[in-house]
Amino acid sequence: MNLVIDQGNTLTKIAVFDQANLLYETVTTKIDPEEMSSLMVQFSIERAIVCSVAQFSKQILALFEKKGIRYFLLTPETALPISNRYQSPETLGSDRIAAAVGANFLKPDANLLIIDMGTAITYDVVTSNNEYRGGNISPGLTSRFRALHDYTHKLPMLKPDIHFPDFVGTSTDKAILSGVMYGILFELEGVIDNLTHEYAPLSVFLTGGDSIYFESSLKTPIFAVKNLVLVGLNRILNHNAF
Repeated sequence: MNLVIDQGNTLTKIAVFDQANLLYETVTTKIDPEEMSSLMVQFSIERAIVCSVAQFSKQILALFEKKGIRYFLLTPETALPISNRYQSPETLGSDRIAAAVGANFLKPDANLLIIDMGTAITYDVVTSNNEYRGGNISPGLTSRFRALHDYTHKLPMLKPDIHFPDFVGTSTDKAILSGVMYGILFELEGVIDNLTHEYAPLSVFLTGGDSIYFESSLKTPIFAVKNLVLVGLNRILNHNAF
């Protein structure tokens, strides 16, 4: 059994895979050693991969060693099942490359655009010859609402609505919602349209916590995959089987 851990800035996602089959997943703000130990026993964990934006818990790593679980941390030097053509791989977010690997695993030998909508919106391209080429980064949904609030004196801090507002806002709140929501929607469609001309035919994967606000509004057919990063991390773990 494979244990996959994706530690972000605020939340950590934990999953268990049997080869390519997702058996268990949870999200937590902090990994509890006792719960982790119980999980390892419950699923007879044999190996693990850790993807972390910060220093990972030495206590959990020690627990891996105590239980004889083979593990490794995802780094720029980790062997990947796709070629990485990024000019500065040491600066490439591990979640970005993991999502790219996940999409390539689900749809190999195809031109892919992976859109991950979180604190930032990242756009990543994988070509039909299984090469990661790079992409774009722009502010995410909450980041845009916060910027309007933090850098002005009077604009309120708003939250997104699952239903799109009218395009022309008739109040300040509605104008902010419209500007942010439609601004992102037009950005998404513009990136998709531009890359479709360059990498046709292009398959689009949408993931990340804020993707729910946009997946039904895009004109282009998409693959909405909630656990794309976890799928990619598991694929990388299997690729580095030891």
